[in-house]
Amino acid sequence: MIKLILKLKDTEMEEFNLEKGLIDIGRSKENEVVIDNIAVSRKHAQIELKGTNYVLRDLNSSNGTFLNGLHIDANDHPLNEGDLIGIAKFQIQVRGLAKAAPPATKVLSQAEGEGTMIFDAPKRKAGVEPQAISEQKALHGPSLSATQGSKKGTEFKIIKEMTTLGKGSVDDVPVEGWFVSSPHAKISRRGDRFYISHVGGFFSGTRVNGIKIGEDHILKNKDEIQIGGSAFVFTQ
Repeated sequence: MIKLILKLKDTEMEEFNLEKGLIDIGRSKENEVVIDNIAVSRKHAQIELKGTNYVLRDLNSSNGTFLNGLHIDANDHPLNEGDLIGIAKFQIQVRGLAKAAPPATKVLSQAEGEGTMIFDAPKRKAGVEPQAISEQKALHGPSLSATQGSKKGTEFKIIKEMTTLGKGSVDDVPVEGWFVSSPHAKISRRGDRFYISHVGGFFSGTRVNGIKIGEDHILKNKDEIQIGGSAFVFTQ
């Protein structure tokens, strides 16, 4: 089963629990997931179960389909737990795909099978203390590396729950450009995920991998962020 949660901004509008192998998304009432909005095509996108995995494809829609902020085409794009499908101003969150892995079992002979079943318990590696792991994460934590602009070559560590990018003296990451605001964009940390949102004006946007973004765009390792005359590579 796959669960699809339809959202508009931060508001959950509808939840779909589907066991079908082919799920159509669009404005038409014939679809399994109906989004009644003029910006959504009648047959906009499609989810299909292939083997044990679900894939997403665009159906040559007018305004495009996005997967975690990236524009996708009519080819198959694998879906994972927590993925966000973007259609017009709507988002569809993918749930129900994560499955707990069964514990590894030792293969028993016929004689042993009549006794107690033995499980191979996971073993902790010697010499790696929790404190050392925490320090290692701190050393190699998320960061923005400037690849364009006056700060080119500078690395900015992301250590706060919310990091601001802009031309103001109070912004965490300095950005240059005539129409850059303060702040112009913000990066929010939610658990292990990072989201970037455009909060600046209309004259200069925020782009990720060349695509103009709005609110809560999921950042992935090695994504490129462009604002004004500055550019950065996100490393997680």
